[in-house]
Amino acid sequence: MTGVRRHTTCEPHGSRESSPSREQGSAVVLMVMIISVACVAALAAAGVGHARITGNRVRLWADDAAVSAAVALSEGHRDPCAVAGRVVRADGAGVTACTVDGEDVTVSVRYEYRQGFGMVIMKASRAGPVACG
Repeated sequence: MTGVRRHTTCEPHGSRESSPSREQGSAVVLMVMIISVACVAALAAAGVGHARITGNRVRLWADDAAVSAAVALSEGHRDPCAVAGRVVRADGAGVTACTVDGEDVTVSVRYEYRQGFGMVIMKASRAGPVACG
């Protein structure tokens, strides 16, 4: 019989050739892993960015509180630190320290950042009149 080929289903012992069906889908698994790592990295970067933005907001809240307390002090208010406390509480934070030194007021603000792992952000600010000249 010429022209007829026999096909055996058994491979010789020790053959290391990979069949196409055995490797099929390995690229899909690799791409899913790469995309997963990229998504986790993007989420981590977004979390760090959001925490930095929140830190800047807390700094602004401390600035607002210190300026408000300094203005209240210059207008003769008895307790400028109470004014600072009201300003900070309106933003959802709290005053940890408030000191009056002459015409200057220093306010420390504490904010519990509950996103992600959660942390406490503390910022301080000082305000008072500037000498002209």
